[in-house]
Amino acid sequence: MARSHFVEAIREGRSGNYQKADTLIKAGEEAYNKIHQVHFSLIQKEANGEIFPFSLLFIHAEDQMLTAETLKIMAAEMIELCKTVVKGKTG
Repeated sequence: MARSHFVEAIREGRSGNYQKADTLIKAGEEAYNKIHQVHFSLIQKEANGEIFPFSLLFIHAEDQMLTAETLKIMAAEMIELCKTVVKGKTG
């Protein structure tokens, strides 16, 4: 879900809907923070000696989380770039 919010934020920013883009960024951050907490909890448990079997599903979920993190950074940068380009055209 976080990933989808960030992609949609980029689309809204490209269309000039910056308020909607900001709302989507915030929604994406909330979703990302939830998955990050679960991920961090699993890392803590493993650091304390609990063993978790790795599965394809877990690896896929981690990959999606890392993709969302990258998209979060890119979405914020791309929206700012859109604002700069528009400002340059009208300013």
